[in-house]
Order: sequence, then structure tokens, then C-alpha cells
Amino acid sequence: MVTKGEKVMDFKKMGRDDCIQYKCDDEGLLTIEIDTSKELGPSASGKTIMFATSSGNHKIDIGSSMCGERWAYLGLNLYRYPEK
Repeated sequence: MVTKGEKVMDFKKMGRDDCIQYKCDDEGLLTIEIDTSKELGPSASGKTIMFATSSGNHKIDIGSSMCGERWAYLGLNLYRYPEK
């Protein structure tokens, strides 16, 4: 829900098949969204099933409209083990 005066920011996409969406609001809250109903398939080793991967670390802007750019790095993998 958007309250009066709150800036609505669009999600930015990253990772394999744009599987990770993120945004950082003016209060510094980083929100990461992953659709866990979709799988990317097996990992490179074949030991796990991937939901999302950033495919390494990515530079993202976590700054605000008041303070300007502020850079950080995000690396993320979300996976499950296959059912036996």
C-alpha cells in the first residue's frame, strides 16, 4: 500500500532470465522478489534445482533520491535439493 508522499520505485531486474527483481526505497529498505513457482533447472553441478541466481556478484545502487547514488554488491542463489 502506498501512503501519501511515498515514492513508488519500479523493480530492477538481474540474474539469469531476469529471475531476480529488486528495489531500494528512500528509507534504505532493499526488497528482493523471486517467483518461486518457476524453476531455472538444474545447477551446473546437477546437485540442486535453481529457482534464481544472480550468476555472480552484481553492483546495485542502494542510494536514495535525497542522498544520491550509493553502490553495493549483491550475489544470490535460491535453490532446492531434488526430491529422492
